[in-house]
Amino acid sequence: MNRKLSLFKICAVVAAAAFFAAGCSDDTSANCTDSCIDSGDTIDIPIPGDKTEGGSEAKSSSSAGKTASSSSVKEEAAVSSADEPASSETASEDWRDYCLEVVNAKRATENLPPLERASEEREKCVATQAADDMDAGKGHANFGDCKESAQNSGPNINPKWYKTEKEIVDAYVNMMWDDEKKLVTNGERDPNKDSDYSYIGHYLNMKNAQYKSLACGIAYSTDGTKAWFNMNFY
Repeated sequence: MNRKLSLFKICAVVAAAAFFAAGCSDDTSANCTDSCIDSGDTIDIPIPGDKTEGGSEAKSSSSAGKTASSSSVKEEAAVSSADEPASSETASEDWRDYCLEVVNAKRATENLPPLERASEEREKCVATQAADDMDAGKGHANFGDCKESAQNSGPNINPKWYKTEKEIVDAYVNMMWDDEKKLVTNGERDPNKDSDYSYIGHYLNMKNAQYKSLACGIAYSTDGTKAWFNMNFY
């Protein structure tokens, strides 16, 4: 069956930052003003859905910032519970190199330096963070817990459509980069405009030359009916 892209909501939640704000994680983000803080803007963008079997709506969201309100939760606590999240199971680790490769391949198309794979501690943290976000039912609910500068999130993923972690990475990274870059290259959105950050934040996070490493994390619900994908940038 063809996996035809259908509309889903993409939200951009932005945290205050000295250098970055959601979507304004590009080099030009110094122009970001108060208008890109906690905007909560939503737009529609394509992603697979399971209409014939009542599959849940998929969402993706981006957030960036040096600090966040949720940073009061200690990273230490997040890491310690990484192996046994209260209501979700973390994905296997062998796909994380692939996640990094896919993002770096995108960056290479714009002559950007490759990101490094983040530390094991940060990878455990983002896996727990994804599980905690799923429990909360909200993208970026725990943004800042892993001391990340920016985050792209793919919430409420239907494993019926994406049966492996690599399939999740392919679908979401390609959508976040390709679709949002088109909005920039065709002139629909401007990275220098605060009002456009919520539409192109994932792309700007991934192409930001100031970030040096990436931690990818996927969590699954205990019944296996839902997955949650977080990408943390450092």
